[in-house]
Amino acid sequence: MSRSLARRSSGALAGGPETRLGISAATCAPARGGTIDVVLAHDYLVQVGGAERVVADWVAGFGAKTVVTLAYRPETTFPAFRELDVRATIPASLSGQVERMLPALPAIAARTTVAGGDLALASSSGWAHRFRYKMPHVVYVHSPARWLYAADDYRMRLSRVRRAGLAVSTPVLRRGDREAMAGATAIIANSNVTRERIRRAYGLDSTVVHPPVEPVAGDAAAVAPARALPEPFAVVVARDRGYKNVPLALDAAREADLAIAVVGPGSESLDDPSNGVHGMGRVSDSELAWVYRHAAVVIGAGREDFGLTVLEAALEGTPAATVAAGGYLETVRPGVSGAHAASATASDLGAAIRRARNCDPDDVRSWGRAFGRDVHIARIAAVIDEAAERA
Repeated sequence: MSRSLARRSSGALAGGPETRLGISAATCAPARGGTIDVVLAHDYLVQVGGAERVVADWVAGFGAKTVVTLAYRPETTFPAFRELDVRATIPASLSGQVERMLPALPAIAARTTVAGGDLALASSSGWAHRFRYKMPHVVYVHSPARWLYAADDYRMRLSRVRRAGLAVSTPVLRRGDREAMAGATAIIANSNVTRERIRRAYGLDSTVVHPPVEPVAGDAAAVAPARALPEPFAVVVARDRGYKNVPLALDAAREADLAIAVVGPGSESLDDPSNGVHGMGRVSDSELAWVYRHAAVVIGAGREDFGLTVLEAALEGTPAATVAAGGYLETVRPGVSGAHAASATASDLGAAIRRARNCDPDDVRSWGRAFGRDVHIARIAAVIDEAAERA
């Protein structure tokens, strides 16, 4: 590539990687001198999940102007994308139906072209790495496609007909998926768990860079939700996905004699205040910050590749109680930021809740800050720099 990334990251990031990137990793702002024009790509921008929050952080961190995606619904995702040139393949009128379009998505993704920059940074949970790239591209993998490589997790919420159709087509879809990932200039995994899954799925190695974690409300003040919550209460933050295992979190909170707030789209259906379950539905970032700050503990009961919510809560001083599996082994430090359950049962997770509540809030906050945005941007920048050198 003709342009080089010409500036080393600031010493403000003690212990962080040095890079010749034309971006200041310490300030997350474009630096003087030659820079690389980074185009972003993401599966689809229709929700406010952890993967979308990562891409929103990249917008400022890499001075991006363009993001390519399958579908875009500005009213249901992060405001940061409204300032970009968002190039969505699926018409806006169908953007709310994207998950129902699964049989057609591989073909749609393969026809989605990413062009107009020096290098692309793709955020993929199954689709963005399949786009047609006209420049070198680095793929940040949140997880190899669950519908292909963790079928039991994904298919549990599909109809019998759709499960059967997916099972029949899986071998062909996996072959195309592997070919697409092999075309990446470099691959980044969001955790060690994901790195191992990438090895199993694709036979490829990757560099681990944890997602950036910042206070969910940013500089805005935390705001109490309209709905009152009893004190004390636990919280679980999860969209309606079987692998999130919300029922186990509810049972564990009951075992620990705590009410529980369930935050996320679809959680209204779980609302049962008389039994201590408060389905909050979708809440604003300011309300989520308040919930994190006032909760006695955040619960992680599902199979997570990273476990972002426990770190978001940690920044508010709230410890985590989780199953001892997956990304939680990296994002929760027992005795410092929370506790792991001895087994994935309500009784053991309830015991972990009680232990986690003994953690010092200051220690919990310090643990969360170690996963900050500046560290993430500096490490991604180093990988981009190496990719640019090879291109």
